[in-house]
Amino acid sequence: MNSLMIWLEQVFEPIPLPLLDIWGHIGYFLGLFLMVSAFGGFTFRPGGRWGLGRERQAWDAKALLSIALTFILVFTTGYIGSFFVLVPGAQTFESLKDLSVLLCILIFGYPALLAVPFVYGLSDLIEGVPPSFLLDWIEGYFINPSCFWVAYQLIGKDPDFKKGKTWGGYLLFVLIFMSIEPQLWGYICSNKFTPEISYRTITPALFFTTGLTWIIAPFAMLVAYPLAKKYNMFWAEISGHVKERKVGAREWVWRSGKEGSEEDDQSFSQALPIRIFILTPLIVFVFVIVIATAYISSRSAENTAMNLASRLHNEISERTKLQLDDYFETFKINDEARLKSDLSKVIAKTSLSKQIAIYIIDRSGNLVVSSVSASPDLKQKELQPVADGVLLNAVSNLNRISGGLETFNSAKQYPFDIISAKPLFRKTWLAQANPYVNQSASEDWIVLTVMPESYYLEGVQLGNAKSGIIFAIGLTLALLVAVLLADILARPIGRISIATRALALGEFSQKVPSSLLAELDSLSISFNNMMEQLRESIERTRLSEQQFHDLVDTSPGVVWEATIDTFDFTYVSQQAVNLFGYSVEEWKQSGFWLEHLYPEDKKKAVGFYSECVNEHKTKDLEYRLLHKSGNIVWVSDTAKLITLSDSVKFLRGVMVDVSERKKIEEKLLEHSRLIETIVDLTPDVLYIYDLEERKNIYSNHGIVNTLGYTPSELQSMGDQIVPTLMHPDDFKTYLTEIVPLYHSLGDKTVIHHEYRMRHKLGEWKWLISAELIYKRSHTGAPKQIFGITHDITNAKQAEETILDLNANLERKIELRTLELKSSNEELIKTINHLENIMKELQDAQEQLLLSEKLAALGRLSAGMAHELNTPLGAISSANKTILKMLDTELKEIPELLSNLNNEERESFRVLLVECMLDAALPEHLPDRSLRKKMIQTFRDAGIRNPEESAVIVIETGVHKLGERLLKLLNTERSSDLLSALNTISSIARLANVISVANGKASYVVEALRNYLSPEGRDDEELSSVDIRSEIETLLALYHNKIKYGVEVLRIYNTDNRCIGNGNKLNQVWINLINNGLQSMEYSGKIEIEINKMDSWIVTSITDSGPGIPVEIQSKIFNPFFTTKKHGEGIGIGLDICKKIIEKMGGKIEFESKPGKTKFSVWLKSAD
Repeated sequence: MNSLMIWLEQVFEPIPLPLLDIWGHIGYFLGLFLMVSAFGGFTFRPGGRWGLGRERQAWDAKALLSIALTFILVFTTGYIGSFFVLVPGAQTFESLKDLSVLLCILIFGYPALLAVPFVYGLSDLIEGVPPSFLLDWIEGYFINPSCFWVAYQLIGKDPDFKKGKTWGGYLLFVLIFMSIEPQLWGYICSNKFTPEISYRTITPALFFTTGLTWIIAPFAMLVAYPLAKKYNMFWAEISGHVKERKVGAREWVWRSGKEGSEEDDQSFSQALPIRIFILTPLIVFVFVIVIATAYISSRSAENTAMNLASRLHNEISERTKLQLDDYFETFKINDEARLKSDLSKVIAKTSLSKQIAIYIIDRSGNLVVSSVSASPDLKQKELQPVADGVLLNAVSNLNRISGGLETFNSAKQYPFDIISAKPLFRKTWLAQANPYVNQSASEDWIVLTVMPESYYLEGVQLGNAKSGIIFAIGLTLALLVAVLLADILARPIGRISIATRALALGEFSQKVPSSLLAELDSLSISFNNMMEQLRESIERTRLSEQQFHDLVDTSPGVVWEATIDTFDFTYVSQQAVNLFGYSVEEWKQSGFWLEHLYPEDKKKAVGFYSECVNEHKTKDLEYRLLHKSGNIVWVSDTAKLITLSDSVKFLRGVMVDVSERKKIEEKLLEHSRLIETIVDLTPDVLYIYDLEERKNIYSNHGIVNTLGYTPSELQSMGDQIVPTLMHPDDFKTYLTEIVPLYHSLGDKTVIHHEYRMRHKLGEWKWLISAELIYKRSHTGAPKQIFGITHDITNAKQAEETILDLNANLERKIELRTLELKSSNEELIKTINHLENIMKELQDAQEQLLLSEKLAALGRLSAGMAHELNTPLGAISSANKTILKMLDTELKEIPELLSNLNNEERESFRVLLVECMLDAALPEHLPDRSLRKKMIQTFRDAGIRNPEESAVIVIETGVHKLGERLLKLLNTERSSDLLSALNTISSIARLANVISVANGKASYVVEALRNYLSPEGRDDEELSSVDIRSEIETLLALYHNKIKYGVEVLRIYNTDNRCIGNGNKLNQVWINLINNGLQSMEYSGKIEIEINKMDSWIVTSITDSGPGIPVEIQSKIFNPFFTTKKHGEGIGIGLDICKKIIEKMGGKIEFESKPGKTKFSVWLKSAD
């Protein structure tokens, strides 16, 4: 073997040392990469294919047992191998230990990998490696098993060397290992030895020992692999032991044991098993105790040995110096050779051991005599040079630490190392140097005593080795005991876990067996009882669900359940298939409901569901869905928000097919529209009149042509319609003759009567009605009558004309002459009549303007009432509180002040001044931390009632006095002073409330007065108008309606005034603002912008409403055209606005799109 080693060293000899060092660096960094990959749980072959993946290890009983077995095998083989030295001074039989490591990693997997670094260190400690070396080589103990991990990656899942495939992977592993591991150890050892020794001695030795390992390993695996499989300890065949997946993927691509079993999935829990919590404390405890004991004992022994060595050095040095002194006193020899010979004998007798050397050197470092050197040649006249390696290192280190041998003048102890390649060792020596000058001062020497560290630490090192053996045995036993205890405790819990998994899969037959441990036995009994109760509960639930499904499936409606965010169905009953033709699976597809909504109903339906979620109320809606055949199905949907927890919410409801009812309703609606059209086309008036309530119930459109009133105007007259409109003479006849007929005649008898009714314009219209009983009350009395009225005014006028012609036929000739004379007068009358008609038209226009303005004022009334009631309520409340305080608390203050001394009066005055200053400031919320601080301060100062005093001090604001406050309150009457102060402060603050509220009410009243009765304005006169001021006044009136949901954006880009009539312009602004608010439904943004463009002042009012449809934009300025609901306007607002603006020489225009409508008013600038 020595010849083989010599050959390997010769192979490495010609390789340049820098190249070997680069090789060592590369191997070291590749080793670090393998270490991170191995211990980080990575794999390069997830699922048997090359790639980057992660391994998940299940820490079951077999994993823990694998660690214990790894400790035993590596310890044992390392201890046995230490007796066989293959390379003198360097390597023991490392092949045997490396073989165990390879077998353990291939058979046990990741648990063995974790154990190997610690076993390696303990094994080297047992073999005599110094503890300091272990710390310097610690990364090597982790890198080395990481190199073996390469074999685990290549052949770990099938290390059967009976197969050729395994040999291929094995040879690849050997190639990778041999190109990395020996070189990296040469790099790691270079800090303890020289690079020359590390790369040319240690690296070839590792090549040799590991080479033996690779020769033995396949044959050892042929024995170990079948044994591991037999006892189910081979990691790749243990069910639920390891699984692999690719990095970034969720699914596992490989599992150990039986592939794809549900049991495997259950084994890979994210939580740690209970045995880990049982084993870890015990192992850590044993590890810490043994390590601490070994370290303390080792350090103690080393310190003791070092002290003994130091004293021994001192003793030998002193004895040597005494022997030299005695020699020089006794012998006076001038012969130098004889002198050296005698001195060699003297110091040889002084040395206590052969391992302790004594040297005498001169100040130049030359050897004079030595206890271990041969007798010098007496004829040699000059001092022989230093040739001893120990002496050379001792002198060199002394020269270094002392700053030069010539100046050395005091005793020194120091260690130094000697490194040897043949044989390979690194030894530490302890030296002591003492200066020596004989009595005659003829000789100035240095006495050196040196001894090897092994001389005085041999027992300590032997103790360290034995401690390592004990530690290894103790740790192994601790692992075995911990595994046993963990198995005893974890086995019953594991049975419960298995039963729990079976329960999760719906198997209730499996029972948990009893346990010898009382607590676990009680748990087993409780679990079995719980499982039986759960089985009964699930059976009852199953029957209940079956009943529910039977009821749902037989129900005519579709029962459904959906998410609240996407409205996707999570459940629909079977009726959904029957009603719509889609399968249940199709209903549950994402976006199904939204995709099958009728397009025109989509917005309404989505809003309906959103209201259910936001308002937490049950809602009903009818909308259309598309059948699978393409037909439309009308459904009535009732939905409700279901909340299971704060985060789990969903919608549940019932759909009912109402298509048939909708068809009937459409036919009825169509029939009703037809009748209504026919009735409206009839020139006569058709009406229904309620006799009990004495008001009109229904009128067709003929009433407008006949009397000028709309049906709604007639209904608004209530029970005054007949007394107001019917001619007084005819009304008496109606009451005395017609009304009794209603009660006396039958339902089929038609009642005819003629009468006169006042037209809306004031003229009388002759009408004839035909009526019959339409409805009776429960008593049989007539309740409502149905009638048809025909306008006979023209007939009456024609009749009167014929009578007049017959009566005045004889006078026509005379009248003809008079008519010619009076033609001029008639012409004047006609002109006057036309003037009256024009005035009436102007009056009608003014009435329309007034009506529109009053309507807008009505819309403001609620807001104005709130704006006035709020400050008036505050004034009333504050006034009552002040009166109450004046009647009770204030009466006591004069008496209190009269009893105060001068110092207390001054304190009260200062407090009152600060209190009144604070009362004038705005209200602020009290600071709770300040209150706590004040209470503590008052308690420390001994002030009475600290809690109550602190509250009053903060409310009155006198806490701002700071430290001065405590001096002012340092009196027995502090509580009375603060009470009086609080009363006065409260009255002052309430007075401020009254003042503020009065100002707010005055502002609202002033704004309303300016709007209704602007001073100095003439309705027809044009003047300079400040648009900004006018609009701000209107916004103040609208404040209550817009303060909660409307954002008003003011963009005033000019201060210039315009030419116009302020009163009429206000009617324009309020109409445009009100139209915008109504279109937005009082929720959105109003933008008011004023700009100057050339000689024009342009005022724009923009709202964020839905916009004006394109098809009606050309009609919005037409009179009586409106899109508002009944009662919200008659459609003349924009027509009036346009006429007002055009009369002032301006113009109004608009632009509209969905989400934005902008009206712009152009008026001439006043500047």
